[in-house]
Amino acid sequence: DKKLSLYIKPTQDINPKSITIHQIRNIDLVNAISPHEAIAQFLEFIGPLPLVGYYLEFDIAMIERYMRPWLGIRLPNSKIEVSGLYHDKKIKTIPDGFIDLRFDSIMKELGLPIFGKHDAINDAIMTAMIFVKLLHINKI
Repeated sequence: DKKLSLYIKPTQDINPKSITIHQIRNIDLVNAISPHEAIAQFLEFIGPLPLVGYYLEFDIAMIERYMRPWLGIRLPNSKIEVSGLYHDKKIKTIPDGFIDLRFDSIMKELGLPIFGKHDAINDAIMTAMIFVKLLHINKI
C-alpha cells in the first residue's frame, strides 16, 4: 500500500499547454528534486519488481535518458504492457477484427471506473486495475 509521487526539477519553464493538461505549474515545482535523486528513489521503490504500464516505451525512455549516462545501465526490471495483455485476450474473440487499444476504451470494455486523467497517481491506479482485471479473465 505504498506510493511514490515525485516532482522533478525541469530544465526550463513549463509551457502553458502542459500546465493545462497536467495541472502542474512552475510554482508547484519549487521543492522539486533532481533527476538523479528521482531515479535513486524510483529504483529503491520498485526494487526487483516488474513494471506494469500502458505504452511503457515512453516512460522507460524518459527514465533511461537520465539513468544510462549516470549509472551506465538500462532499467533491468521486466516490463508488462497492459495494452499488449488486453490485445492478446481480446483477439481470441475477434481474431480478424479491429481492437481499440486506447486507454479509455480498455477501461470501458473491462467495466473499470475512470479517474482524473493526466495525473500520475490516478494513471498508475487505473493501469493497475487493468492489469489485475486482465490477470483474472481468460477472454474479453
